[in-house]
Parts: sequence; structure tokens; C-alpha cells
Amino acid sequence: MNVCGVCEYRNINKPSVVWCSECDEGLCRECKEHHQASKGTRNHSIVQVSEYQELPSGIFEITQTCPKHSEKYQIFCNKLDSQDCRRCVTETHNDCKEIDRWNINLAELSGNLQRIRKDRQENIKSLMENRVKIEKEVRQTRSLINNHLDILQESLIKETESTKTNNIISSIQENERQISESQTTLDKIKQHASDLQTFLALKHIQRDVTNNEQFLESLIKGEKIKHVSMSWKTKIALENSLTRINMGTIILDTRPGDVILTNRKNKQAQIMLPTTPVPTIDNIKLTLKQTVKTKGSDVSDCCLLPDGEMIFSCFDSGKVTVIKTDGTLDVILQPEHFISHICFFKESPKLVVTIGHFNQCIRIIDMKTRKIEKSISVGSQIYGVAHKEGKLYYSGYNRGLCVVSLDDDSITQLVNVTLSVYSSIAIWSDNLYFINMDNSLSCCDLQGGVKWKLELKAFLKEPRGITVDNYGRVYVSGYGSNNVVVISPDGNKHRLLLSEKDGLKKPQSLCFDRKNNKLLVANQQNDAFLYDVSK
Repeated sequence: MNVCGVCEYRNINKPSVVWCSECDEGLCRECKEHHQASKGTRNHSIVQVSEYQELPSGIFEITQTCPKHSEKYQIFCNKLDSQDCRRCVTETHNDCKEIDRWNINLAELSGNLQRIRKDRQENIKSLMENRVKIEKEVRQTRSLINNHLDILQESLIKETESTKTNNIISSIQENERQISESQTTLDKIKQHASDLQTFLALKHIQRDVTNNEQFLESLIKGEKIKHVSMSWKTKIALENSLTRINMGTIILDTRPGDVILTNRKNKQAQIMLPTTPVPTIDNIKLTLKQTVKTKGSDVSDCCLLPDGEMIFSCFDSGKVTVIKTDGTLDVILQPEHFISHICFFKESPKLVVTIGHFNQCIRIIDMKTRKIEKSISVGSQIYGVAHKEGKLYYSGYNRGLCVVSLDDDSITQLVNVTLSVYSSIAIWSDNLYFINMDNSLSCCDLQGGVKWKLELKAFLKEPRGITVDNYGRVYVSGYGSNNVVVISPDGNKHRLLLSEKDGLKKPQSLCFDRKNNKLLVANQQNDAFLYDVSK
């Protein structure tokens, strides 16, 4: 114990300073350094020889070498409670269950790896199958798109031909040729013709001039010189498992032509015509003429009849009340529960009623017989409604701005955007006005193309009613802010017209009578106010 085991093996006698229990021998100072540096022994636990000598004497008698094979013990078997060297393991433990346990563990690992490998192989197979399927669908989609583009190209050619712009060019050129001949004839007459010849020739030229003036007048009256423009509205949609595709529409639009025509006979009169400036929102002045009791609760919309009578729709009760010009009740109709908005056909006369929630339909009432003439199911929530040229435009909430043809009751979506509930829409000229879910006001054309959009949050809360006057000025009521503002036709300016101090309390609806320049404002409960509007 006091001699270095490594040195003693080399026949060198050096005292040990530490003891390695795993090597079961002492080490001198030099061998200790090699022992700690060697890869095989650097993790061995060593103690000072002086500390090792303090262990009980019985510990020194414990041997770490197999007496049978003179080899160092390698393992300890729990089952046989024995220490064994490498050779003991092969001789004694062939039937030991510890080995079987390890075999089981290895078998489990192998089985798990096989299952993982099989799962990954199946995943790769599935990916390849999906890839083939998607490639097929991509080819089908490409074929549909190509076919649709071919159809659009044919439609573009037909639309271009249908404008008939080219058809009148040959007629114009023929008239130009006749005028040129008349001018040449007139020059020759001045130089060489006699008085009689001049008289007869001028009669003929006068007839040609008259014919050309009539031709020019026919072009103007027949709107054949209007400027025709063509545009493309993109709308990409695949529907019903690739059986239908929609990528957009070709839109034809017309406007007055850029040609400036001269007429010496009317020129002086044209110069003397005064120009009338278009009133701005700053010119508007309101004069209260009448406060009306609406005789209904939860008023959702209102309108003015040509004779001055007023109509109010009531959402909860489903009533439509007609009020005379003196404020007394004329009649109460009850076509349906949960009536939302109304629109009056002045030429019929008929009243359109929208049913907002459950039945989701439009009722058309003949105001002479006061009976329902027609019902149209729209299949969505419906609120504001407006009429123009045999079509009803309405707010379909999450279905957007829609239009229904009164000829065949067909319904098409004009603008695909979620609209505010309980809000109106309005039409003026070729403009449509509606309120979006984010409380902004949009103006679009009758094809759905947005012209401008105005955020209302800064000066209106919960906008509901919309109406437009003769100059395109837009009036909007704030249900949550108890006010009415007017907005310029281009959407760039606004001005406060009425507020809570004018009696407004949850103003739900508005109606402008363009013939008599009157504005009707209706609160949700009890009162409505009729104003004269001056420019």
C-alpha cells in the first residue's frame, strides 16, 4: 500500500501518495499525474493514502479480483447476488433474466423504429398521391381559366362591335365629301357662272347644307357622338368545385363627347346665357316647418309622398303609418313584423317594404288598394332600399350591396362588402351611397365601382339614415351622436346641420323631397321634423 504499484511493476521502489480504489493500487506523485491525464483513468476516484489508511481494516480485505479467473470484477448480478468478471458472465449468466430484459428492450426499440419507418413511408406515399391529385386540379383550373379568357376575348370583340362607333364613320365621311364638292362648286361659281347659274346652283347647295345640318342634328339627338369607354372590373372567384369561374366583367360606359360644335346662328344667344353656380354645403339653410308625432315606436325609416304626406315604418310592431300634411293619422298598414326600410314609387304609386330579419324578403304594396302586390325572397338580412329604372338596390348586410330586377326577380351582388345593420342606402343620378360596417360612407356607380369613401367616426356615431338633394349633397344622421351632417358631392367636406339641441334623439332616418326641397328627419321614438331647405 505504501509503494507505488506502477513503479513496483517496473522494479522501481517509490512511495505512493494517493490510492485509486478502481485500480486497487497506490500511485506516486509522477504516476498520479499520468493517471489523471490518461483517457482510461482520468475519471477514476482517488484519495490520499493517509485518508485511505483510516478506513476500517475489513475494507482492506475486500478484493476486486475474481479468485477463480484472476480478472477484475466487471458486473454485479442482483439476481445471483454475485460479483463477476468477464469470464464469469459467459459461464454463469447465460440463463439470467437480466439479459432477457435487455433483449426485450432491444426488441421494443427495433419494433418502434420499424413502426416509425413505416409511418414515414406511408406519409411520403400520401404526399405523392396528394401531389398527383393537386397537379390534376391545377391543370383543370388552368384549362377553365383559359376557356374563360377565350370567352372574355370573344365578348370584348362583340362589345366593341356593338358600340357601332365605326358604323357612322362612313356616313360622316360621305357627308364630308358632299360638303367638299359644294365648296368647290361655290368657288367656281364665284369665278365663272352667270347670275342665273349662280342662283340655281345656290339653291342646290342650300338643299345640301340643310340635309347635312339635319344629319348633324340626328347624330346629336341620337347620342351617336357620345364618348364610349370600356373598362375591366376584376373579380376572381372559383365556385362549386371548379365548375364555375369568374375573373371579372367588361363594362361599357358612355359620357358626352369631347367634340365642340359651332353654330353661328345660335352663337350670340349662347354667349348671353348666364351661368348658375352650383350651391355648396355652406349655402344650405334649414327652416323648421313642422314637428310631427310619428304615432309609432321604433321608427326605422321614413319617406315623403308627392302630396306632402309622410310615411313611417316601425321595426318592432311591423306597422307602416301614413300621416297627413296636418300631422293627423291617415292610415296604418301592417304587412309584416320587423319592417326595416321603405321606398316609394312616385309613378305607380307603390310602396316597397323590406323585412330585415326572419322572412328576409321585399314586399311591394299597391297604395291605391293597400294590398301586397308582390313578394320577393332575397335569402339574406335586408335593410335600406332604393329604386331606379325597374331595379331595386338594397343593403344585404353580409351579402353586400345587391340589386334585384323587377322584371324577373333575379338578384345579383353589386358590391361584396359587409354593410352596417339598420342603415339606409340612397341613389342620386348614377351614384349609390351606403354605410359600411366600419362606419364609413361609400359612393359607387351603378356598376359597383367605388368613387370615394369617407370615414365618419370623427363626427358621426352609428350612422343610419342617408338621403341626397338635387345637387348631390349627402345628408347622414348619427343615431349614436344625435346629429345630422351634410357631405359635399365629392366626399371631401362635411358640415354639421342639426344636433341634440334641435330635438334630435337617436335620429334613425332621413328623406329629402327633391321636388319641394324639404328634409324629413325622424327620431327612433315619437318625433319627426320637417324642414324647408334653401340653397
